[in-house]
Amino acid sequence: MSLSHASNSLGTILPAELMTSLAKAHGARVLVDGAQSVSHFPVDVRRIGCDFYVFSGHKIFGPTGIGAVFMTSEAQAALPPWQGGGNMIKDVTFAHTTYSEPPAKFEAGTPNIADAIGLAAALDYVTRLGREQIAAYEHALLAHATSRLTAIDGLRLVGTAGEKVGVLSFVIPRLDPVEIGKALDKEGIAVRAGHHCAQPSLRHFGLEATVRPSLAFYNTTGEIDRLADAVARLARGRR
Repeated sequence: MSLSHASNSLGTILPAELMTSLAKAHGARVLVDGAQSVSHFPVDVRRIGCDFYVFSGHKIFGPTGIGAVFMTSEAQAALPPWQGGGNMIKDVTFAHTTYSEPPAKFEAGTPNIADAIGLAAALDYVTRLGREQIAAYEHALLAHATSRLTAIDGLRLVGTAGEKVGVLSFVIPRLDPVEIGKALDKEGIAVRAGHHCAQPSLRHFGLEATVRPSLAFYNTTGEIDRLADAVARLARGRR
């Protein structure tokens, strides 16, 4: 079974520990996608109890094209290698191949050295800042942004769970989310507009697309006010 730790389309933080426990009660292995969580709050894979935990480098301010996979020792032993090449074998003959011990058996060939160094630097940076401090600051930003956006006449905030990361998806009746994104871009405000590779979750709300500002520790309340003022102008103009 696979699940997201935090939804990229709604911001909702899922009860990963509970869901993992329920899945394991039925004999399932569990993979948790932490792309939207590792940069925003502390993560304890042992407490979650999952077999696999994955995240991408660019979501934690590192290079694109690289990520990380945590696997329990049991999962590492059970899985065959997915790729062949140097370093992942102990011995090869025409009759038989003996693989290296994990994690080497999953790391065939020349690794992506430059991006690995960049990802390590990004992880060190976030660790120095402190994920608890990051979570507290981003929670304050999220509360401010939620207050400002929900005060805009006609705006519908999509995803209002009590436990969220700094993601605010919204729609405005009769305005195309993509056109809102383009209008905000002209004012120097970067958002994502579209289905966010999460069409099933949006269709649950009867939607095909939303506008999605995402917050991080480098954002400020002043930037949120600029966003809210710009969106309010667009909402008034729809009439």
